Amino acid sequence: MADAISPQDEGKSGPVRNAGVVEDQQTTLRDWQAIERDGEFRELVRAKRNLIIPATIFFLLYYFVFLIIVGYFPDIANASVFGNINVAYLFALSQFFMTWILMGIYVWRAGAFDRLVERIVARVRGENKG
Repeated sequence: MADAISPQDEGKSGPVRNAGVVEDQQTTLRDWQAIERDGEFRELVRAKRNLIIPATIFFLLYYFVFLIIVGYFPDIANASVFGNINVAYLFALSQFFMTWILMGIYVWRAGAFDRLVERIVARVRGENKG
């Protein structure tokens, strides 16, 4: 809190103690903007978006189909499969399996994302050294 301005300091002019910090933040901002314009970074964002958005939409539809069946088609939902186990119960349990499947697909694809990130980070660090 050494850089905080006290009421006694207000209105007094003096050396700016945060000039180096502000300059570093501006340099970092420029670095991030350059990375954001980079083709490989855009490829990474596009690849992640192409997986995450359809997976999210699919899961939400899958979930709402369950609610629609239970709410609007109770005869289907109450249909017995094994003794007291009905379609609604199995569909509800399938939500867990679907979550695990989607997670597995993401983890499988994350390897490609990680390789892209490693290339981007290596190039950025290399550029900053030279």
